Amino acid sequence: MRFLYARCSTKQQNEDRQLEAARKLGIPESQVFLDKASGKNADRPALKDMLSRLREGDEVYVTELSRLGRNTRDLLDLMETFKNKKIGIHSLSEDIDTSTPSGELVFSIFAAVATFQRQIILEAAEEGREAARKQGKPLGRPKVDADKLDYAMHLFSDDSSKSIKQICELTGLSRSTIYREAEKRGLARA
Repeated sequence: MRFLYARCSTKQQNEDRQLEAARKLGIPESQVFLDKASGKNADRPALKDMLSRLREGDEVYVTELSRLGRNTRDLLDLMETFKNKKIGIHSLSEDIDTSTPSGELVFSIFAAVATFQRQIILEAAEEGREAARKQGKPLGRPKVDADKLDYAMHLFSDDSSKSIKQICELTGLSRSTIYREAEKRGLARA
C-alpha cells in the first residue's frame, strides 16, 4: 500500500501542496496522514498512527524529507525503522526512492553524515568537560540544598494549602525536583 505523510507547522503553513501530491499519486485520503505541528514537536500523532499501520512492502511518500524528521538524527532513526521493516521511502522534492540502488546510496550517505555529525558533537562535548575539569569547575547537575529539599517535602506532604507552584517559589526548587524527591520518599499529597 502507498501512504503519504504530511506535516504543516503551527504557523498555518499551507498543507495544500502536500495533499495535492497525494491526489496526483492516487493515494486515497484514508492513507494520508497529516500532523499540524512544528517539526520541533516530538508528539506527532498522525505519524505514530501511520507507523502502526505500515506493513512490509508498503511505501511512504513525503513531499520532502524534512516533513519526516525534526533533525537529522530523528530522520535517520525513522528511515532505519522503515528499512528494517522493508518499507520504501519516496521523497518527491529530493527525488529519493529508497527501493532503488541510488536511493539506498543516498540514504547511506545521509547516515554517514549523521554519524560524523554526532561524533563531532560528542568530541566537542568531551573537550568541554575536560576543559572544565582542568579549571576545577564542577560537572553535572548542581547539588540540591538538603534543607530546602526537606522544607519542600514538609510543605508537599503536610500543607496541602500550598500549591506545587507556591512550593517552587518558596524553595527555589523545580517542579520535577519536588516530584522526583516526593516519589523517592513515597510521599503523596493529602
